[in-house]
Amino acid sequence: MIVTAFALLYYDRRYRYMERRESNYLLNENSRLSLVLQSENTHVWTYDVLTRKYQMLSADGKLDKEYTPLDYLRYFDRDDFEELRNELLLIRDGKKESSNMVLRGPMSTEKRQQRYDVRVSVFQRDEQGVPTVLLGRVRNITYDRARREHERDMLLKYQNVFRTPLVDMVYYDENGIMDDINDHACQTFQVHDKQALINMRHHITQVTYLDEKSLEQMEKTCCTTLLDLKRMEDEGRKAYSVQRDNQLFYEMMLYPIRDEVGDLLGYFLEGRDVTEVVESVKLQKESMKKLEETIAEVKAYTDNINMALQMAECRIMNYLPDRHTLQIISDVNSPEYELSQVRAVDCVAPDFRKDARRLLHQLDRRSLKKVYARLKTIFPDQNGSNLWLTFNGIPMYDAEGHITRYFGMSRNDTRLIMTEERLRAETLKAQEAESLKNWFLLNMSYEIRSPLSNVIGFAEMFDKEHDPADEVIFVNEIKQNSNSLLRLVNDILYISRIDAHMIEPKLEPIDFAGVFEGHCQMGWSSNTNPNIKTLVENPYEHLMVVIDHELLGKVIEQLVTFSIFFTREGMVRGKYEYRQGNLNITIEDTGEGFEQDVLPHLFDRFSHQGGRRHFGSGLELPIVKGLVELMGGSIEMTSDVGKGTTAWVSIPCELISSEKKKEFI
Repeated sequence: MIVTAFALLYYDRRYRYMERRESNYLLNENSRLSLVLQSENTHVWTYDVLTRKYQMLSADGKLDKEYTPLDYLRYFDRDDFEELRNELLLIRDGKKESSNMVLRGPMSTEKRQQRYDVRVSVFQRDEQGVPTVLLGRVRNITYDRARREHERDMLLKYQNVFRTPLVDMVYYDENGIMDDINDHACQTFQVHDKQALINMRHHITQVTYLDEKSLEQMEKTCCTTLLDLKRMEDEGRKAYSVQRDNQLFYEMMLYPIRDEVGDLLGYFLEGRDVTEVVESVKLQKESMKKLEETIAEVKAYTDNINMALQMAECRIMNYLPDRHTLQIISDVNSPEYELSQVRAVDCVAPDFRKDARRLLHQLDRRSLKKVYARLKTIFPDQNGSNLWLTFNGIPMYDAEGHITRYFGMSRNDTRLIMTEERLRAETLKAQEAESLKNWFLLNMSYEIRSPLSNVIGFAEMFDKEHDPADEVIFVNEIKQNSNSLLRLVNDILYISRIDAHMIEPKLEPIDFAGVFEGHCQMGWSSNTNPNIKTLVENPYEHLMVVIDHELLGKVIEQLVTFSIFFTREGMVRGKYEYRQGNLNITIEDTGEGFEQDVLPHLFDRFSHQGGRRHFGSGLELPIVKGLVELMGGSIEMTSDVGKGTTAWVSIPCELISSEKKKEFI
């Protein structure tokens, strides 16, 4: 009994151990099956023929909840589910051992129709061999199908691109060995036997420029390289038949082809012959270089023209009759001015506008004559003078012989005109100076000859028989004429110094109120006529001004002497006043006076005052005028016959201080 009990206990423990081991084994196998099903996106179900229910296999390999046909229908399309039911009935009835079909499911989140690969077979049978349980395997092939469609589409695309006659295409497998080459590439590389080239199993790294690159570095490589066709022919004589000796400039792009998970499928090399493009670029660069050199030469030429125009103060002129437009060009690269007829005429000085209109109308009528005109414009030059322009031009003809424009030069002749005018003025001045010199010499010879002849004549009287009592008269005449001759010579020398600008005013402060009366007294000191009254009006106690009082004193003395000389009776008066920066001096008398036609010539040299008595040497008043103008002043004279003469002198000067007398305030 004890042995039996121990035997039963041993077998019980062994049975439990074997049962537990089998359970673990089944559990592991179910886990493996679950992992396989999950990796293949597959699930398994059973179909009970009697109950007509579906039961799914869970993730741990155990049978899960049951589904009625109506519940299971929601996973498939209705029509496709009917097909599944029909297949199940055929297997149940023994007409089929298994069935394989593709069923449609609902739309996925990517709005793609779900596709399922369904396989059904017998899982269990009864004692009569009738199927009681069917086993179904459902695998979601939606993404596999889409991937295959994508691969098929891509293959078609690559085949279309690969066979295109527009670009070179070479295909390399995942190991970098040439697998195919299109006809266009064969034409480029002058391959006459495509299959012989493929059989040579060229590696991708044998392509020039890619020799030093590994396959891992060839991710979308772009380059332009230089291929030696003769070297390629030498390396593969059976495949190449090179007909040209030149090298080939080749532009290529190499990129890998990978599947969805990133595994390398192969390489595509896309390229084209750019030799003509490179040669064209070279020719273009050479042409550009030549063009730049030509442009530089033209620029230097135009710069020289512009400099010549600038140095000669010339401009290019174009007149277009069709547009009635005048173009003035100082830079040959672009017009400086483009003027209409009205504007062009307005630019001309009023005195020359009539000539300008006549010239433009002549050009509008397409005259065959050459263009020449010298016109004065309204524009000032740097010196403020109006510009003078000289136009010279010729008509230009088209192929039919019609005048299309007038071309020429516009030259600035302002300096030339001014020089000509100055020459004319200087010539006139020289002629006047010559006439004046001749007249001066004529008058001077007369003025000198008269007193000199008197001196000589009376001196000769001493050698002739004469009354001794007359010798006193002879001596007085000789003295008087000698004094006149000396005074004449002194005046000639003095006025010559004025003409030669040898006398310069010496400005210094002076109390003019204290010296004015003295200068007047010096002027009429020679007066011995008791019928002449001399007056001095001095309105200032003192008048400090900056002036050359010596030159001014000489002016006052000469004017006072002149008034005394032509006054027989009456009054000679001198007065002055400072006003607005000028010292105004007036010398008036009640003497003989002068006719109106004589007044303009009172300051002429050796003027004889209309045939009246001869005053001094005839140079006193010209000296007065020269001294006044030398000090920057002015002098005027008015006179009436029988009423007297008045002289006004105005000298600019600087006032320091002044005080008027009470009776003149």
